[in-house]
Amino acid sequence: MKIITWNCNGKFSEKFPAILEEDADIYVIQECENPSIVDSEGYKEFASNYFWVGENKYYGLGIFARNEIKMELIDLDDKGLRYFIPVKVNDEFNLLGIWTNPDMDGNKSVHYPKEITNYYEEHKDAGFFNEDMIICGDFNCDVRLKGAHAKNVYEVIEKLSECGLTDTYHYLNDEKQGKESQPTFFMYRHLDKPFHLDHVFASRGKINRLQVGDAEKWLKLSDHVPLIFEI
Repeated sequence: MKIITWNCNGKFSEKFPAILEEDADIYVIQECENPSIVDSEGYKEFASNYFWVGENKYYGLGIFARNEIKMELIDLDDKGLRYFIPVKVNDEFNLLGIWTNPDMDGNKSVHYPKEITNYYEEHKDAGFFNEDMIICGDFNCDVRLKGAHAKNVYEVIEKLSECGLTDTYHYLNDEKQGKESQPTFFMYRHLDKPFHLDHVFASRGKINRLQVGDAEKWLKLSDHVPLIFEI
């Protein structure tokens, strides 16, 4: 099964044909429109099997799957944490889509990782988190931001390790946090302002190949590049 996570930077109903070229089974998309408000037959056909969450109907988190894939939304109260979509796929594994977007005053960068930690702590005993699951999305987490943010990123990594999950990119490429050779985000789409904000967490060996999208192609559409992986 092929899965893609991508922050499309808005207007996904216009950009989705580009990601379709990757021919995935499941797409976890951040900053996308709620399909129910888009007047586009092509987008509605693409979004015939989906879950979406968001307060702004033009910028939310969505999980889209082929029609033959069964997705069951798991009833977990997000407690106001933003944004998470927990689903069970084909009765085989759990998938958690993420777009951290904290509603906090002051320096939001500190709080991005805390959204994930708090969600995990809230639901770690609910049976959803396990070593067979996959967590992916725009975490807005990079230890290059240093200070309290970096400390909170390491806390996320520690917490998710409790259920056997590790950051797949770093595991497969044998690179340390903050030393990534392949960025996933370019501030203002400038190549000289790279960060690694997008992540995939899974147990070791569940994902054997993970590809980071080519900046030359994807920066024409977004400030993020997609992560493409197979299980």
